[in-house]
Amino acid sequence: MSELDLYAKYLDLGVRLGRSGEDLATWVEDKVRQDMERRQTDRKGKEERGDGVTKAEEMELQKLREEMELQKHREEWSYKNIEKKWRYKGRKK
Repeated sequence: MSELDLYAKYLDLGVRLGRSGEDLATWVEDKVRQDMERRQTDRKGKEERGDGVTKAEEMELQKLREEMELQKHREEWSYKNIEKKWRYKGRKK
């Protein structure tokens, strides 16, 4: 995302939040500066590690792994519950 895109994004967000005039201008400037600094730090961290993965990407991957693990457990429990129901129905007759 380019700097111009960031300005457009934060300008739109600022207007939606009800900011206007000089307050809006300073708020947008601060947000764009913070975002650019964060991106620069992410780039530096990526270069320092040398593996091509930023901290944000690392955290996102970790969340995805955890979500996949939870989904796997949910499916296992679902199958176990279905098996129990079928066994129970079979004994009931």
